[in-house]
Amino acid sequence: MSMVKLRVLDNRFQADVWTQALEAEGIAHRVRSFMDTAYDGLYVSQKGWGVLYVEEEDLARAQALDQALSQHTPGEVASAADLARRLEHTLLAPEAGPEDLARHLEECVAMQCVAACVSPWLVERAARALAGTDVAVCSVVGFPLGASTGRTKLNEALELAAAGAVELDLVLNRGLVLAGQMAEAVAEVAAVAETVRPAVLKVILETSVLGPELSGQAARALASSGAAFLKTGSGFFGPATAEDVALLAEAAAGLGVKAAGGIKTLDLALELLQAGAARLGTSRGWAIYQQARERWPHA
Repeated sequence: MSMVKLRVLDNRFQADVWTQALEAEGIAHRVRSFMDTAYDGLYVSQKGWGVLYVEEEDLARAQALDQALSQHTPGEVASAADLARRLEHTLLAPEAGPEDLARHLEECVAMQCVAACVSPWLVERAARALAGTDVAVCSVVGFPLGASTGRTKLNEALELAAAGAVELDLVLNRGLVLAGQMAEAVAEVAAVAETVRPAVLKVILETSVLGPELSGQAARALASSGAAFLKTGSGFFGPATAEDVALLAEAAAGLGVKAAGGIKTLDLALELLQAGAARLGTSRGWAIYQQARERWPHA
């Protein structure tokens, strides 16, 4: 039986949601990213992120599932569980130790958040503790300044992936961007993305430092770098704003957007999701989840 096209996928986040749903229903499928059309480093310009195919005999079931998923937009949250699937509960305080990690991971598992984002030295411990759960291990590369060399970032990413991190948040070299050397900054990202694949790579732009114009330029340049997400910031240089999220979502429509920095309340979390964020990184994840449970007690 041949494969037939089900839909064009807008971004990596949507691809993950749709493929997980198809797998749960036992529907055979294949994803072809438009980045697969690369030739000698050049990418063919296409609308969207990729195409999702299913077996022709499963098309009717897949279309019904597609319709159901389409009715639930990425920014729509109607329960604490919906919110948790977008939360990366974060523990990046430099003073955090093993006891803090144990408590943090208990919260992650209890609310079934999408990922636990932890400091590099805690990755191996986190991977052991979360084995057999649906919570992914995330860590940071070149954090928080992004000023280390490309080779150093690459080696750090490889070490973290080997230790059990399946998602990595890499800080963009803003010095290169501000100096007008965007291509070199993007090349660093592309090298890491290619080397750690299939790990999910997110690029921290620090939009509050770059400003709207440079943030937009960086987002467009990173669209074909191999990264899956653009992240507003590290949380060290300014808060995430709905305006920054919307800018990144529009400038690099093929990538997901992760908002991070100053997210302390449910209302702000929902505002950022509505603006186009697919993920939220926050050290207040557990508290925000509890606010969501109070708001939707019967959902």
